[in-house]
Amino acid sequence: DMWANRYVAGSGWDTAILIETDDNGAAGSPSIAMQANGNAIAVWEQPASGRNSIWANRYVAGTGWGTPTLIETENTRDAYYPKIAIDANGNAVAVWSQYDGTRLNIWANRYVAGTGWGTATMIETDNAGAAVLPRVAMDANGNAIAVWAQFDGTRNNVWANRYVYVSNTWGTATLIETDNAGNAGYPGIAMDSSGNAIAVWDQSDGTRNNVWANRYVAGSGWGTAVLLENDNAGDASPGPVVMDANGNAMVAWSQSVGTRTNAWASRYVAGTGWGTATLIETDNAGDVSIPSIALNASGHAAAVWHQSDGARTNIWANHYSAGTGWGTAALIETDNTGNAEYPSVV
Repeated sequence: DMWANRYVAGSGWDTAILIETDDNGAAGSPSIAMQANGNAIAVWEQPASGRNSIWANRYVAGTGWGTPTLIETENTRDAYYPKIAIDANGNAVAVWSQYDGTRLNIWANRYVAGTGWGTATMIETDNAGAAVLPRVAMDANGNAIAVWAQFDGTRNNVWANRYVYVSNTWGTATLIETDNAGNAGYPGIAMDSSGNAIAVWDQSDGTRNNVWANRYVAGSGWGTAVLLENDNAGDASPGPVVMDANGNAMVAWSQSVGTRTNAWASRYVAGTGWGTATLIETDNAGDVSIPSIALNASGHAAAVWHQSDGARTNIWANHYSAGTGWGTAALIETDNTGNAEYPSVV
């Protein structure tokens, strides 16, 4: 079943609430987005009419959760792994991967505040191979960008499409990386308040996976993909990219040096570009996981990850101060009874 709980600043956690009552099958893969006034929308996958479908429910601050809504009606094949983004006015865009009997395609649906969900739309038409792992971000004006990985018959590439609020239309899917040395995958996307965006992904050069990025400039389009790290000791895997309202961005990743995996980060400064990759932890006892990172409106950031000390995995964090840089990594939990894993930060 799908449950939710709400944290109220100054009060704490409320009571967990069941937000769907369709008992046709297991619900999973939840994603949630929240606007500044406390309203939120959750999406998840759950069987309906004998196949996996995409559902949504909306939370209204002061009122509570509504009724679950089926947001895709392609009733012949399964849909998977929904993601959702919301703007300041409460409009939202959900994306997911859906099977057509031959391949997986990327679909989207839009929620309009005060009106509800629209009709699901396929946002890519390249039928060479499966399209998977969609992510979506929105700006303050209701525009959205979705990214995903798609097979072309030889390798996986990274694609993007943009939703324009004023015309209520999706554009044409665009290939945002052209390095054909190896597979590209696990894309992430973030947008600022003006509609500029940054996408990141990992991509093989034939020997190892590297971290790449591309920037979308409102009114101009996508630029040229940029390699963010050039430490070729081993594979690098990026976490989510985050962006502030002014167009500055941050991404963190894990990277192998052959003997262990370390945590790195790089910062994009609007008008300047990407900085130099920075090692944000120096505990060499064991491997780190892919870091999670968050960025506030003032440009300060925090990253968290789990890391082995040789006996167990622990939770570590580091803080970035705008104008100063990264501090020293700190162990933020000391319960040594067992492994601590997969932290997230906001």
